[in-house]
Order: sequence, then C-alpha cells, then structure tokens
Amino acid sequence: MPAPKYPFAEEEQLILNATAKSILETSLIDFKMSSIAKNAGISMGSVYKHIQSKEDVLVALAVQITQQSFDVITNVLALPYPLSSKIVALNLVSHESMYIYPFGYQLFTMLNSLNLLNKASQAWIDKLAKVSTQIHDGFEQGLLHAIEQGELACEEGYRDALIEEFMLTHWTLNVGFPLIAGHSCNPNMEKEACNWGQSISLEHPFIRATLRVTNSYPWSNPASLHDLNEIEKILLSRGLR
Repeated sequence: MPAPKYPFAEEEQLILNATAKSILETSLIDFKMSSIAKNAGISMGSVYKHIQSKEDVLVALAVQITQQSFDVITNVLALPYPLSSKIVALNLVSHESMYIYPFGYQLFTMLNSLNLLNKASQAWIDKLAKVSTQIHDGFEQGLLHAIEQGELACEEGYRDALIEEFMLTHWTLNVGFPLIAGHSCNPNMEKEACNWGQSISLEHPFIRATLRVTNSYPWSNPASLHDLNEIEKILLSRGLR
C-alpha cells in the first residue's frame, strides 16, 4: 500500500480549502464533491476518508469557522479592559477575522434553516458542538467572574438567570443584525449601516445600540467609547479589524 500523499491533518485542511474554493466558484448549494477533489489535487477516495457527504463538508467548514471565532473571542476577552467594553468591542472585529470566508454567516444560516445537521456524520456534529460549547462556556465564565468580583452587580439567587438573560440578549443582537443589514429595502438606513460585510465604525448604530443594551446592566465600569477606542487600536495592530 503506497504511503499517503499528505499527513491526515494537512490533507483535511486541503479539503476544507478546496471546498471553500468550490463554493466561491459556485454556491453553498451548487458545489460538487468532485470539484473538491479536483481543487485539492487528491482522489475522491482520499476525500471520503475525511467527509462522506456535502453535509459533512459544510459542517466541517462550520467547525473551522467556529474554532476561529473562539480563538478571536478568547483573544479579545483576555484584554485588560472591563468586560462590558470587551463584549461590545467584539462587534468591531472584521467579518473575515470572525468568519474566515465571505459565505461564513450564510453557512450557519443554512445549517439551521435546512436542518443539515441531521444529515451530517455524528463525528463532525460532535466537533461542532464541542467548540460551540467552548464559546458559550467562555462567556459564561467571564460573566460569572465579573459577578464574583463585583464588576457586575447581581441580586442574591439571581446569578444564573442574569447570566442566561445577558447571553441570550447579546446572542439575539448578533444573530439578528446581519439579517437586518442584509435587507437593502430600508431607505432610512444609511449605506454603512447596511454594509455588514465590512468592519463597522464606533459611530455605527449597531455599536451604539449594543453599548446602550450592555450598559443597561449594573456594571461597576460600564462600557465606554474611550475603552472601545483603545481596544480598536489593539484589534488593528493584531489584524483583527
């Protein structure tokens, strides 16, 4: 038996890169498995060692994107600024830094709306669930630490409910904004407000809204434009904006 052309992990990354190329050449729906092998320069047999279906490869891309998002979020939350400001500042990260591919957000929309997860291999679903849980736990632990340190005031016995409420509120904002910005039928929205694919400014209405919502909670150090300006400089220096 001939030796594999590439190490397993390297071959898997080749497949993901080839998949992205195939999707960009066609669409998230119309790409072909055969084009993945062609773009990767490997056989279909080698492709099937990693993925068994189009659903698998879409979930595999989602795993890669979610891991990238986790790394970026961890990076931002580790900065020496109040948690309130860091949470708002996550919205300053560029689309490509958070989602890698131009179709990243649309991919997650597909995974939900078309229920593709039910058709994917359990191994890939488990990988996606694992990294998604890491993101959830990172926010949860950050908020828990803020409460324990007195950075976020919380009534006794209300801690878990407060954390759940805060996370749900911000999740709703972050999922909903791209959907709204993607609709160009609102004549009252300025061009920048609708251009979700590019980094948004500190004056963007979504940043102002997120700042207002975040500061509706009892922080000892509310999110501030001063901190956001400083964090923005760091993001720029790290190529995240």
